[in-house]
Amino acid sequence: MIVVGVDVSKDTLVAVAIDKSTRIKNSFTIENNKENVDKWLIDLPYKKLLLACEATAEYHRVLALLALSRKIPLRLLNPIVTKQYTKATVRKRKTDPQDALTIAKLAQQGEGRLISSQTFHIAKTHERTAIKLSHMRQRLLLMQQHIQEVDPDDTSSLEQLQNCIDVIEKSTKAFRKKAESKVDAREIELLCSIPGVGETIATVLLAEIGDINEFKSAKAVVAYAGLDPKVKQSGGRLHHNTHLTKRGSPYLRQMLYTGASIAQRHDKELKAYYEKKRAEGKRYKEATVAVARKLLSRVYAVLKRQSPYVKEKE
Repeated sequence: MIVVGVDVSKDTLVAVAIDKSTRIKNSFTIENNKENVDKWLIDLPYKKLLLACEATAEYHRVLALLALSRKIPLRLLNPIVTKQYTKATVRKRKTDPQDALTIAKLAQQGEGRLISSQTFHIAKTHERTAIKLSHMRQRLLLMQQHIQEVDPDDTSSLEQLQNCIDVIEKSTKAFRKKAESKVDAREIELLCSIPGVGETIATVLLAEIGDINEFKSAKAVVAYAGLDPKVKQSGGRLHHNTHLTKRGSPYLRQMLYTGASIAQRHDKELKAYYEKKRAEGKRYKEATVAVARKLLSRVYAVLKRQSPYVKEKE
């Protein structure tokens, strides 16, 4: 199989094709637009082909959607993975062709996730927009609070900010409603049976995780979310630390962390687990992340079984 790594930018794609021995077979530079990318995919002379690129804002979207339409497998890599790989090399070279070669090598090793139609689910766009609007609202509230403190008589500025806050709140609700309408209502109901998970969190989880059957185990979902701790090897010893890989969606991690912070106050099992971690010397954030992993395991089980979560009898 030939693996083609693609370094994506706003205007161009720089691609490098390698064989199973990682020898470079060919290199390409393509304008990043639908017509040119599609023609390039048609003209690629390889029967067995795997494409790979980094998730780079929206710039990889044209390539990914065209690959899907032509049934060409494509692995989407987190930029953190390629950055760590580049740092580990002796020369630490960073050019577009070198980046494309790195992406190809990592994909050949199985890094990244094969894209599917779920990768570009419209609910993901809506819920991410809602989250960004919510963050904007928080910043506006801080601005409003600052003006209130330094010039409480400036009612005009305070009213202007309040108007902005009101509009953003309305838009946030609208986008959340759109996102919720695009995911399976039955699965939202199932996830809401888990302590700490409400409709908003459930919608984000479904949009960000996609098809649960693509994951072989709960650990695979935890790794996808980037909630697994980094592991360093020195000689024959493996060292675990409290830093996360953060390979997955930050939106997914944020919602799991929010859900965990709620669940550990109200769920007997998770509360005991949180207190155990705190007793071990873990800080609040570290203990809550550990709870988030437990919570995600419950999410996996509920979606896999397609049955609601059953609380333990107290």
